[in-house]
Amino acid sequence: MGRPVPYIEADGLPLVRPYVIAWEREQEQRRQRERRRAAVLATLGQDYPAGVTA
Repeated sequence: MGRPVPYIEADGLPLVRPYVIAWEREQEQRRQRERRRAAVLATLGQDYPAGVTA
């Protein structure tokens, strides 16, 4: 068996809706901002509760 593909194609077009992909990208961007915020605060000696958004 080959490697599984992240999506199924039908007639060359992916079956994943664009808004789903956009939502996933937005979520990853939010997680990245949280990681960056935690890193900056850590350099200042402040704790940042992981997973809690302001």
